[in-house]
Amino acid sequence: MDKIDQKVLILGAKGMLGRALAEAFSDLQPVLWDQFDLDITDAEEVREKLLALKPTLILNAAAYTDVDCSEKNIDLAMAVNGTAVGYLAKTAKNLGAILVHYSTDYVFDGTKKEGYKEDDSPNPLSAYGNSKLLGENLLKEKGEMYYLLRASWLFGEGGAKNFVRRILTKAEKERKLKVVADRFGKPTYAKDLAKRTREIIKSQKPCGIYHLTNETPAGGITWFDLAKKAIEIKGLKTKIEPCASAEFPQPARRPQYAALINTKLEPMRSWEEALAEYLGE
Repeated sequence: MDKIDQKVLILGAKGMLGRALAEAFSDLQPVLWDQFDLDITDAEEVREKLLALKPTLILNAAAYTDVDCSEKNIDLAMAVNGTAVGYLAKTAKNLGAILVHYSTDYVFDGTKKEGYKEDDSPNPLSAYGNSKLLGENLLKEKGEMYYLLRASWLFGEGGAKNFVRRILTKAEKERKLKVVADRFGKPTYAKDLAKRTREIIKSQKPCGIYHLTNETPAGGITWFDLAKKAIEIKGLKTKIEPCASAEFPQPARRPQYAALINTKLEPMRSWEEALAEYLGE
């Protein structure tokens, strides 16, 4: 399936994941569209532009990712993360194209300390989680040849707002930081996620749900662990202290235990190795 004559379309091409996908598929000269090239929430525009382009592979990295703002912008989150996926899935099916869509650990409620496998039942806690679950359900309902790839704690180039960059920016300005140490998950390097996406397509893995994160110990790591390692890699002297999530109340509820368990593919490299590469060490 990984052929030179394949026509690849990347949606959300200017985002963190979109940029990584553009690099991973660069030899196939992908068409790079962002929100100004295609309004994925407009069913007719999706149908017309995709039928005109006739892609054979669609990588949907477009998303509304502001978890807290989704609580007040529910309609927008549902449109971008939910309904739009149905439009893409339906049109991809009509074209006979493969659709790759990305989702999140936030579709789970975070009650399982051991984490979540691909076939575990979702139960979102937030508007954002509900919007992503709607997208998953519409993908299954409207689509045919699709890959639903869940990832978590994404970091990478072009992601100024990702957790790692935000923590390092604060660490350069402040002598002491408190970071949440009672939420567990698995970091994902956008470059590794894009590379694994390419491998899945090339090897023609069965369509369905996959969990793609960098490897951590069983049950995941905490935000404190991630922050501590990033500060250590950069050689900063900032003192970092663990704290409870209750010290930093947020509008949207987050899952406490949200490690995504991969049961279908070879593990990706460790989160420490991926983080070190990202930070240039």
